[in-house]
Amino acid sequence: MLDILFPFSYIGVCLGFLVGVGLTAATIGFLSAALVVIVIYLGMIRIMPLLRLCKRVFSIFPYYHITTKNIRESFKVRGGTSERSIYMWHPHGVFCTSCFFHTATSLTEWSAKGKVAVLSTLRWLPFFDELSEEFNVIPNTYGHMKAALETNSLSVAAGGMREMLYKDTAILAKRRGIFKMALETGTQLVPIISVNEDRLCEIVHIPWIQEWLEPYDICICIPTLKSVSKLLCLLVHPLKDPVISVIGEPILVERVDVPTEAQISELRERYISALKKMYKAEIGKELAII
Repeated sequence: MLDILFPFSYIGVCLGFLVGVGLTAATIGFLSAALVVIVIYLGMIRIMPLLRLCKRVFSIFPYYHITTKNIRESFKVRGGTSERSIYMWHPHGVFCTSCFFHTATSLTEWSAKGKVAVLSTLRWLPFFDELSEEFNVIPNTYGHMKAALETNSLSVAAGGMREMLYKDTAILAKRRGIFKMALETGTQLVPIISVNEDRLCEIVHIPWIQEWLEPYDICICIPTLKSVSKLLCLLVHPLKDPVISVIGEPILVERVDVPTEAQISELRERYISALKKMYKAEIGKELAII
């Protein structure tokens, strides 16, 4: 009997050993990963020294200077900036590329440095606090944005993520917070239209998922391979169609400590009217507002 069962018992012992090793490795790996994440969130591991070292190393190679030159030639600014403004960027674009290069880096000719509002859920990512200090970004919550306006200008893509799904469209009809904030702080609104931003990147359309996410005012933005290759071409040459960010005339806002709904709606309509005229003049098309 033992002679018959021996091969099977041997195989069983081997399989048990392998399963035990696998479970042990998985457990140790999970605990190690959890420990690393905790240490990162406690600020005991920092990433900026490593990134600065990489920048110094890459700056030795010619491609670094070629790439920075290509970015400067590909993302241009037309018009002047003002002190302490809310810069409203249109359209959103897949990566909000022009807004990022102009306001979060020193790679372009943008002169009005300030804070940049990004999706608030990003603050849960590792190293967000450290990176936010380097790139001057803040979560797009009402409290963070209003606090930033006390001493800084603020850049925001007011249309939100879903604006990237549409052409010649701005999602502003139901926006309220940014206009209320402008009234409470007395901060002027400055419309910015980035010409060719919507042609820079396209996304893979997943209709039923995008419709499911619509009530949450978000979408899944997976860039097409063509879009990725277009951005990677910046390593070699500037964009064929540069993205020109046109800065509009400031819309003055009188401070109101407790704005009414009528005042918020009036400012929103005034902004939309100015934006539509600017869009018609720069793009040559009518801007739809939803």
